[in-house]
Amino acid sequence: MPGLTLLADREETDYPTPRGPVRVRKYARTSGREFVRAAVRAGTGERAALVTLRPAAYPYAGAWLSALAALAPAAADHRNPDMAPASVRVVARMTRTHANGVPRQSDGSVGWSVPGASARVWPDGRLTVTSDAGVELSARLEGSQWNTWAVAAVADAGLRLLCAPEARHVTRTSEPRGWSRAADNWGSQAWAGPVGRKSGWQYDSSSVAACSCGWRATVPSRGGARRAAEKHREEAGLPGAGDVLTTP
Repeated sequence: MPGLTLLADREETDYPTPRGPVRVRKYARTSGREFVRAAVRAGTGERAALVTLRPAAYPYAGAWLSALAALAPAAADHRNPDMAPASVRVVARMTRTHANGVPRQSDGSVGWSVPGASARVWPDGRLTVTSDAGVELSARLEGSQWNTWAVAAVADAGLRLLCAPEARHVTRTSEPRGWSRAADNWGSQAWAGPVGRKSGWQYDSSSVAACSCGWRATVPSRGGARRAAEKHREEAGLPGAGDVLTTP
């Protein structure tokens, strides 16, 4: 955000976002530990997120506040978000893998990382995204209308701002469904393969290839899904085959 370094102690300014202006106030202490604080409002005007940023994060302040404003709920209250950190970690797109069993810290927080940056979420709505260089984007999300998906989207937005370029396309492939009863697949076009020995069973070998940028493709086999993910990364100008971001 331009001009933050030029603001005096307790001076305020408004930053425009697609959801309306966000008021920013600077605190420049004599000790040199200056920071800015901003309140992102819900659609009905209540505070939905409180943001605190240090000077190293000033260049990212505008994009971070715009992302928070775009994702803010229609209304806010004084309760904690309706989410669990482990669920946020599983839903987030900017992750290497969506495996369950995410280790938690003693304070209930859950963290994960991509090349160049890491994220951590606490049960009370605190969220931080930190780059390997030490730049930190933080926010306290307020209100029960912040759900798992919305909190994950905030984490994704921060990670995309601070991660290494190659991490902006984190690809993964899904496990094929395998054998299932034909009745369970009624109306579905996803299944493929031979009918099993037991009447009424079918084998679904299809796999979904997905990327943190939003790209998705359903392929008849997991091997084909891996190749599709590699091609997607190559088209984005990134390494394809054998890259560590493609889940095994």
